[in-house]
Amino acid sequence: MSFNPAQPDRSEQQHWQTLPQWQTMQQWWQQQSESGLNQLYNELQHQLRENGAAVDPWHSSARQLDLQPWLIAAEQWQQLEAGLSQRHKLLNAMLADLYGPQTLLQQGIIPADVIHLNAAFLLPCADLTVSQAWLSLYACDIGRDSHGRFCVFNDVSRAPAGLGHVLEHRLAFNNTTTELNSQIKKSQLAGFFRQLQQLLQQPDQSGQQQHLAALLTHQQRDTAYFEHAFLANYLDIALVHGADLMLKSGKLWLKTLSGLQPVQSVLRYLDDNNCDPLELAAGSSGCAGLLQGIRQGQLLCANLPGSALLESGALLPFMAQACQFLLAEPLQLASVDTLWCGEDDALARLQQQPEHYCVQHLISNQQFILSQLDDEALATLWQQVKQHPQAYIARAILPLSQLPCRTDTGSSELQTGALRLFSLLDHQQTISVLPGALGRTDRSPLVLQTMLQQGFNQQFNAKDVWVLADKNLSNSLLQSASNSITLSRQAGLLSSRVADHLFWLGRYNERLNLICRALRAALPLLNDEDPARGQQDARALLQFCLQANGAEPDPNASIELLLEPLFSASNPQGLVAILKNLLFNAQSVREYFGEDTWYVLDKLQSAVYRWPAQPDWQQPALLLRTLDEIILLQTAIYGINSETMTRTHSLRFMDLGQHLERALQTCGLLHSVFCQTSASASLLEALLRMADTLLTYRRRYHNALHPVPIIDLLLLDDSTPRSVAYQCTVLVHQIKKLPPQQNSAPGSQLPGNESQLSSELLALLQQTDPQQLFDQALQPQLELSHLLLQLQLRLRQLSDSITLSYFSHIDTHNQWQRF
Repeated sequence: MSFNPAQPDRSEQQHWQTLPQWQTMQQWWQQQSESGLNQLYNELQHQLRENGAAVDPWHSSARQLDLQPWLIAAEQWQQLEAGLSQRHKLLNAMLADLYGPQTLLQQGIIPADVIHLNAAFLLPCADLTVSQAWLSLYACDIGRDSHGRFCVFNDVSRAPAGLGHVLEHRLAFNNTTTELNSQIKKSQLAGFFRQLQQLLQQPDQSGQQQHLAALLTHQQRDTAYFEHAFLANYLDIALVHGADLMLKSGKLWLKTLSGLQPVQSVLRYLDDNNCDPLELAAGSSGCAGLLQGIRQGQLLCANLPGSALLESGALLPFMAQACQFLLAEPLQLASVDTLWCGEDDALARLQQQPEHYCVQHLISNQQFILSQLDDEALATLWQQVKQHPQAYIARAILPLSQLPCRTDTGSSELQTGALRLFSLLDHQQTISVLPGALGRTDRSPLVLQTMLQQGFNQQFNAKDVWVLADKNLSNSLLQSASNSITLSRQAGLLSSRVADHLFWLGRYNERLNLICRALRAALPLLNDEDPARGQQDARALLQFCLQANGAEPDPNASIELLLEPLFSASNPQGLVAILKNLLFNAQSVREYFGEDTWYVLDKLQSAVYRWPAQPDWQQPALLLRTLDEIILLQTAIYGINSETMTRTHSLRFMDLGQHLERALQTCGLLHSVFCQTSASASLLEALLRMADTLLTYRRRYHNALHPVPIIDLLLLDDSTPRSVAYQCTVLVHQIKKLPPQQNSAPGSQLPGNESQLSSELLALLQQTDPQQLFDQALQPQLELSHLLLQLQLRLRQLSDSITLSYFSHIDTHNQWQRF
């Protein structure tokens, strides 16, 4: 059996050709050279990559943005807008009824089996609320049928994925094709996002202070997570995980550096069944007690848990009847032809034309594209459907319309396209529609209409959607204000999770920097005039590189076996793994960094991914240039952040991570050089070069390489920026400025020993006599090894203490260690 739908509708392209804006756009494209178009295309993809939501930490693109926007005339948009507004209102009423009095079931408009057999219908959510909307934010996927009419083939309610992508696409076009933007007037998106922001950040009763709002996301490192981070940043709301929240006294609280802060609204991008481990899926990543907070009217949640019932598609066959019953008006935006197999007539229709349908099991949510099943699989499915027909629905597959698209090779072709529209229901029950959409294209209409419950983690082709208008409207959430405003120098609340990301961003950035410096120092040693001596010296630095990220290298391994894991993209202790963690932490707190920082991070990412799969250490010139570039880019990151970030706790925690990591790894480096090998003059010089202290050493001691002054310079001298003593001095200074800890009762201080640990570290160094660390033959004494190991232990304890006090919000006796 093969999929053979009706001929794809051509009216989209024909409709565009009648628009004067289409003619303007075509003329503009024709004026561009082929190289210019390729440059524009690459710049669009670069804009998405800089925003962070288009790529994951593995540097793989999840989306390609087409050069040609999808144009929609104002008259056509008005019809879609009216239909979407009605559908949003209807679905909100249907959810309120199905989780409330269930009149639709009692009147027989919706069969009871459709709801009670549906895995997306959550009994704990029954009678969850009467004071707020079930469906504050709604989206639907639409496409043209064989008659050229738009109809809905998928409702999106639990987490309207793609809203951040729409914003990204428009910003990318605004930054790339400014001349074309000025020639074609279109509706702007900022007004919709401003209304969403106002819904979530309603002021308190005094009208002075805005409520704290949060976007609740999952903890997976996928493209959806970075879309959520991008959207939270644009809306100026906190990005939180379930572990960041707790329910106490009927209220939802956010764990911050200064204690618990009340949360009044949540934009929920977490699956329904995973949002409350207390009442829904046990062991999930949500917040225990979330449903109870909603029941007590203490929390606005958009959307309410249980709303994913719409995404199952089970209500599609009954939308027209429900609309007439609940709203007393006909359905304006039709649904795709959908059959509930519990009706004999519907099942007979499905059996007559199976190649036109996709069958879905309501309990497992498994989908079956009938045209792709062989005879045996199809016979098995028919047997299952006949045994339990009430547990299956079938959606017709639309042919969709065709649109011109530019491929990544520079050629142009026709692809099928679908739109995802978005709407918002505010406190006054007013529905607003986003004047734009997420456009998706593919060569196959099947791809665009199946497996949508998985979100947009797979690669897809996107189009920016332009709703044509008479004039451009405002395109920023920052608006001019004519009234007076109270001046403030507060940086806002810093959540514990954000502080955790900033702390580890500092640590991973410094870790990558030190390993690259050690590699740069080690490679020339491998080509020493004395090969045996050179390899022994290089081995000490290479073993440090592996140990710095938790590996345990074989002391007898060859140089090749030491280098290979460092450059392997799949090794969890390699350089690429460190970069992934660095980027993940940076993208999770992207709102704290300016455009210049992201530009440098993008360059850094590209440089690391140019690692050779098989490094040739005997011809290291190319590798050394790459290391020089990486170190230079990291130095630029330090400088940009130091010059642009305000002196608040956000910079402080990143600074703490950086200096703690530098102290920890410098101790490890000194232990590897002095305590695990016999350090030659070449190795000592490489050590000084790596630490940028060779010139300082020569000014003090001329050319005599002596281990005692080197240890003094890199371990004990607090005037040397790369010494351990200098790092500990900074740690003491920064820790004194950390906010006091509070438990849930205001004013009650939690004990923390960060200050004591940092002071002990500094005292330990100040009490050390470098002359006592070496014997008369200038060989390291056992005391040097003990001192370095003790420093490393206390630095790790300091890291754990900071984590327990500021990131975890648990008692200090429940300690855990994070390497």
